Amino acid sequence: MVFEHLMAFFIDKFLGNYIEDFDCDIILENVHLKTNALNDFNVPLEIITGYLEKLRIHIPWKHLYTHPMKIDFDGFYLLVAPKTNVNYDVERKEKEEYESKMKQVKKVEEFRRERELFEKDKQSLHHKDTFFEHLQFHILRNLEIEINNIHIAYDDKTTKSYPFQCGITLNYIRLHTTNDQWEDFESKDDSKIIYKLAQINNLSIYWNSNIKSRLDLSKQDIIEDLKSIKQLKYPKMNFIIQPLNCQAKLKIAKTAQEQDFEETVLATDIDFEDIYLNI
Repeated sequence: MVFEHLMAFFIDKFLGNYIEDFDCDIILENVHLKTNALNDFNVPLEIITGYLEKLRIHIPWKHLYTHPMKIDFDGFYLLVAPKTNVNYDVERKEKEEYESKMKQVKKVEEFRRERELFEKDKQSLHHKDTFFEHLQFHILRNLEIEINNIHIAYDDKTTKSYPFQCGITLNYIRLHTTNDQWEDFESKDDSKIIYKLAQINNLSIYWNSNIKSRLDLSKQDIIEDLKSIKQLKYPKMNFIIQPLNCQAKLKIAKTAQEQDFEETVLATDIDFEDIYLNI
């Protein structure tokens, strides 16, 4: 099947170092991030510890158009800190500026070529119906995503007498398919409308000052401390954004041409329970 071969190519390209002999399920467990993972991004940050408990991707090869493809991401804990020995690389900076300019030139050239093609064949462009467009829509229709237990933190004790830490915590994000009444539903038809419900639970941003830095702990103790924030129900946390819940109702249609301009391609209704901001 074409889709299976495409997925196999991308999985092998990006995850080939981690998995072998995959069938319907791809599972990564207890993965530790390399501390130098940010080096190529040239940012003044370093990873102190990063840990992923579990990532599971379920791909129903034999029922791609009728069964959900599920992505479950559970337990991600990351602590970063400022780099104290940052060296300015003049040659690298000049190279990045040159590459950035060349990307802009390339974009202009691509836009010019696309416009020329559009002018030459407007009619066929409007009725273009490719395999990948249909594939993209079917993947979106059956895609379910669940992200649980996230804590990303930044600790800074550059000024030893005033250490501080800030971070983002999240209980879960869920994205699943529903019917037009926003009830869970497995789509088995080829309707022109997709209904998706996205839910966010206990998303927060905090900033704590004058506290014991996590940087003095071992890597395992750091992970346990990042996990404990949820378990202890936010002890002594100074929130910029207190834990909030929200949901978004997404109504997604096929391209305007494919459904005869009857529906808006994307309509969104976002509902927040409460938002508390502290400054």
